[in-house]
Amino acid sequence: MWSLGQVFALQSLLMCSVYVIYFQSNVVTHLEPQQTLMEHPPANRLVIFIVDGLSAKLFFENRCNNVQELRKIFEHQGQVGIIRTLGPTNCRSAKVALFSGFYARSLSAFDYWTWNDVIIDTLFKRATLSYAWGSDKFLEQLPVFNKVNAPYENILSAALDSYKLDKWVFDAVNTLLESESTQLQNVSGLVLLLHLPGLIEADGRQMYRRNFNYTQRGVWRTYNNFEQTFPDQRTSYLLISDHGMTDRGLFGGNSREEIETPFLLWGAGVSNTNSSSGRTFVANKEGKRLPLSILDQTQLAPLMSSLLGLSPPVNNRGQMPSALLNVSNRYESHAVFTNALQLVELAKHRLLPHERGVLASWMPRHWMDSKQLDKFVYSGNLLWQQKRHLTLKEYSSNIMPVLLQCIEYYEDYYRRVLLLAATFSFLGWQHLLRCQQASSVQTSSRQLLLAKTLVHLIILLMIIFLLLQRVPWIICGFLLLPGCICRWALNAHERKAKLFSRVPLLMSLCCITGFVDRRLMALCYLGFAFYQNRAVFLQRSLESYVWMMLVCALASLSLLPSSLGYRHRGSFIVSIILTFVQQIAFLGVNRPYRRNLLCSGLVMLLAAIHVWFSARPRLLHLIARAYLCYVFYPRPLGHHSTGFAIYNLSTLYTLLCTSHEALILQLLTLELQLALQLKIKRGNCIASNRTLALYILIYSFYSFFVIGNVADVDKFRMLMSFSEFGWYSGLMNVLIIALKLCVPLLLLICVVCTKCETAWPNRRDIFYELASMCNGIAIVCLFRVRDSFYEIGVRIYPFILVQILPFVLQLMMNLSNLLVGDIKRQSLEIPKWNVHKY
Repeated sequence: MWSLGQVFALQSLLMCSVYVIYFQSNVVTHLEPQQTLMEHPPANRLVIFIVDGLSAKLFFENRCNNVQELRKIFEHQGQVGIIRTLGPTNCRSAKVALFSGFYARSLSAFDYWTWNDVIIDTLFKRATLSYAWGSDKFLEQLPVFNKVNAPYENILSAALDSYKLDKWVFDAVNTLLESESTQLQNVSGLVLLLHLPGLIEADGRQMYRRNFNYTQRGVWRTYNNFEQTFPDQRTSYLLISDHGMTDRGLFGGNSREEIETPFLLWGAGVSNTNSSSGRTFVANKEGKRLPLSILDQTQLAPLMSSLLGLSPPVNNRGQMPSALLNVSNRYESHAVFTNALQLVELAKHRLLPHERGVLASWMPRHWMDSKQLDKFVYSGNLLWQQKRHLTLKEYSSNIMPVLLQCIEYYEDYYRRVLLLAATFSFLGWQHLLRCQQASSVQTSSRQLLLAKTLVHLIILLMIIFLLLQRVPWIICGFLLLPGCICRWALNAHERKAKLFSRVPLLMSLCCITGFVDRRLMALCYLGFAFYQNRAVFLQRSLESYVWMMLVCALASLSLLPSSLGYRHRGSFIVSIILTFVQQIAFLGVNRPYRRNLLCSGLVMLLAAIHVWFSARPRLLHLIARAYLCYVFYPRPLGHHSTGFAIYNLSTLYTLLCTSHEALILQLLTLELQLALQLKIKRGNCIASNRTLALYILIYSFYSFFVIGNVADVDKFRMLMSFSEFGWYSGLMNVLIIALKLCVPLLLLICVVCTKCETAWPNRRDIFYELASMCNGIAIVCLFRVRDSFYEIGVRIYPFILVQILPFVLQLMMNLSNLLVGDIKRQSLEIPKWNVHKY
């Protein structure tokens, strides 16, 4: 039998397969940049205004009435449009897309802007000199700056007048222009970045609009200041935003307001077209219509590079837009051709590992091979030598989409076969886990011998193929993993008797419905609870009626909005009161419980008072932390340990809430206690490990989905300052969120271990049952994972959750044994008030 360490190691390896399949880095290293464009670019300097949180809706609504100062610019010069990006936008990929020209993979984006990992090419690395002003949080994600001025010491204290953040930026820029204007006059390739965080830090919609009014006037004044300082008319200006905001002040999601941002490009080298046959927008109250351009966020990097005469970043995937530059045909064709040559080099780097294999000619491939790439380069150089600039521009523009398809094709070349290999790995691992629970009986058959021979043959052929094709080592490992797991599973199958039914596995797959819709999980919970206690319908007792009402009420709660991630002071106070009343009702006021009731009652009273009179109960944080230590403090185990543990955990969970989710958990705990007690009274004790594992799995999933879903966890993180535990550093916040998710599991397992004597002695078999069921769910989650910024939280988190859940439940079972001990079953009666007799 495998140890828990071996199971955890292989489970972790299978979990890493998702990263290899979907989220490998798409950064190509050791690429050489293209040659700089012609000697006389249209602009010597580029000024970038990044208005953080500015949405296209705010910019264009009411006929651009919100941008009266900026309207003075685009009514006479420049280009206006909308930038579309991928969501969610609260990640560093927005900065990567803006200044490097590509969308970073979801799980590897955090590596790209660090000094110790891959340093990717950016616009600032190509620039001769660059300056930046803004918030530290924004600027620390942008490497290779020559000078950074961002002394934001009190950015959090600016909630009431956050426009001062933008004022500081404007003042700092004006100071630079006054002190160093002479030295900067003849500098070409100069980039100045102004990050304006006043909107994103605004508190409320009214302040948001007021701050934007100040910001757009500040942009207008700064533009005039630049024009006075540099009168050579060789300065380009770009106003953009990395993401937008909704009317409720939310950002980071996938709504249209959050992923559509405006851009305003004007100055040197920018065309001034006032009429267009394509998209237009109303620019003023008189109804004047101006052309509207639609760009992808990655297209800005080659556009900004061409304005300064620089080559695009080496990992750029953006295609330089046309009709935005006021330059000669020769210069524009050279810029577009350079953009295409950069994509050719990127495509060659992706294509080369697949063409060097011995079997490359028999493998699937894209029609754009090395010969076609060389032919394009030759044809482009020939057109350039013949001075056929318009033809070269059109030829390069048409070939770039094909080059992007070729790059994407070879980036995900092994995805399908890796997904198939991971599926077989999970199926073999699931069979191996089932073999750990069957009785040991030596068996042998010709079919088993044939299966082993076939597996060995497949492994040998795979090794020969991978060596001849020169596949990367990490991909080789995961392609050979299914064969190794199947070999171990066959060895385990040879020593085991008949395996258990697959019905529990099919029932456990119902848990995946919770990630799709909470209401579907409620139906699964309702059906499981009624099926397991179906004999209760033939009884006529108060306990059976109470239990049925509790099950129906808990299933109906999924129809209500999520309580996780929302703050409601009244509901929270009601939960506090009912938590304490429940302890008195079940434990009574007998002497063994008085100290515990006094302690929890005092904490609950202070919590209710502080929440009622204070918006952020900071003074209660110390008490909540002390009570956490009190709950898990070692104490002698005895007859009353179960009551102490259950109601102390209920109190602790209440302190982690911001709404009525504590009340829901108490109802679920009470329902589980009554359900198991009714089975005990009928003499139908749960002796099957499969049934115990199903109880733990179904109730664990429903304890989470009855109060919310995966997306609500991030909302709770934003409201942690309103809970009794407060707001900490990033690591401590993760631990507190984990505590909030694990306390319900610990509470439910305490109930199961108390009511079922076989739970603790058979914990190892229960763990294998849970691991087998969760791996069945993981196979379904594996095919739901997508490399999408919006879907990453919804898709990858369920897969990770079901992978680590068996180990978490095993840990909770060991912890419950420390809290309640190895005690006999205790009967649960309908709440009665215990009164002393004198």
